[in-house]
Amino acid sequence: MMSATELIGGPINKELVNLRRKYHYSEDVIHRLAIYYGIFRAIRIIEALRKPPRNLAVRVNTLRADPDRVVDELRATGVNIYPSRIFREVLFIRVDGPFEVKKVNKKVIVKDRSAEGVLLGANLYAPGVLQIEEGVEINDEVNIVTRFGEVIAYGISKVSYLEKNLKGLVVEVKESIYRIPNLKTLRPFMAGEAYLASMAATQALRWLNPQPGENILCISPSAEDLAYLIQLTRGEGFISVVSKTELEDLRIRESLRKMKLEQYEKRIKWHVIDYKYLKLESEAFDVVILSPRSSKIGLRPRITAFLKEEDIIKLSRLTKLLLDKVVPAVKKGGRILYMVPSLDPAEGEFITKYLMNTWKLEPLKGSFRWGSVGIKEIPGGDRALRTYPDIHDDIGFYASLLQKP
Repeated sequence: MMSATELIGGPINKELVNLRRKYHYSEDVIHRLAIYYGIFRAIRIIEALRKPPRNLAVRVNTLRADPDRVVDELRATGVNIYPSRIFREVLFIRVDGPFEVKKVNKKVIVKDRSAEGVLLGANLYAPGVLQIEEGVEINDEVNIVTRFGEVIAYGISKVSYLEKNLKGLVVEVKESIYRIPNLKTLRPFMAGEAYLASMAATQALRWLNPQPGENILCISPSAEDLAYLIQLTRGEGFISVVSKTELEDLRIRESLRKMKLEQYEKRIKWHVIDYKYLKLESEAFDVVILSPRSSKIGLRPRITAFLKEEDIIKLSRLTKLLLDKVVPAVKKGGRILYMVPSLDPAEGEFITKYLMNTWKLEPLKGSFRWGSVGIKEIPGGDRALRTYPDIHDDIGFYASLLQKP
């Protein structure tokens, strides 16, 4: 299969190469965004994706705390936090920056995914290290740089370049391009009263409006969205969670325990199975929430994205195969909430179109308090929820809510 960049060429292809070198996003990702949003809009989107939002959204666990009390307590510690005007349980923490970072001669090169945390002020630990340059010793001043040479932080090395088996803290960060408080050390976060979560996912789950007593199937949910589902149903939903791996299952459970939701975790039915072997009882669920594996071309900050077009198409195809197993498990009149942190319509609007054409599901129109609609030219797009990083102070996100006739 030919990629998008192989289908074009000449000056356009050269320009895509130049953009790839500048932004560290693949030609295929850039070209696909340009097809649907226009090249200049695609550049604005990528520039926004490579930065954090100006404000980080925090959900208050209303089963454990009152939002006003959490605001007062965090303000008393010096945190720049304020309540959302849209959702009472959502608070915003200001992201400070960008700042100039002190430049020194010695460097530690960081892996792409770890760079996104270091960019916000997180310390660098051994799993995130790509390379420690020769000459770095314990207590040396160092810059943390990406594999493309971008300086994202300054700190103090806690290891020597001669160490073979790195463990634990590698660099204690003193300065970073952006800064947020160390939330893990603040009591409301330690006590499970507050946790980070996007406004987009909050709006999508509010749109779903899950009810106490409903049978709800969650496939690969984030722990944060599962916690919010428990909140919205006041702990009285009959929830089943399907994870693809033991590790995914373990991470979700541990996160719920950190949020002090153990009593609800015990009431959930947990299943771990490779999705190609997934079998569900016919018409067993009132609601299905599906958050499949995706390209995640929408998460922020995302400083690199080197996916090929075939990677995105494969993920879209796997999602359709999974939906073919899920739709029969929904009761007549039941709802499916499909949501994904992606800006590519192959993982958004075209999934909704597939459900409409293949399974005759009806997309429900929402009255959104946050975000906007999807691409209207694609069937169902005008009834979907989208947030765009160049427009909304949020991640790039897609959600559609469909009903089974």
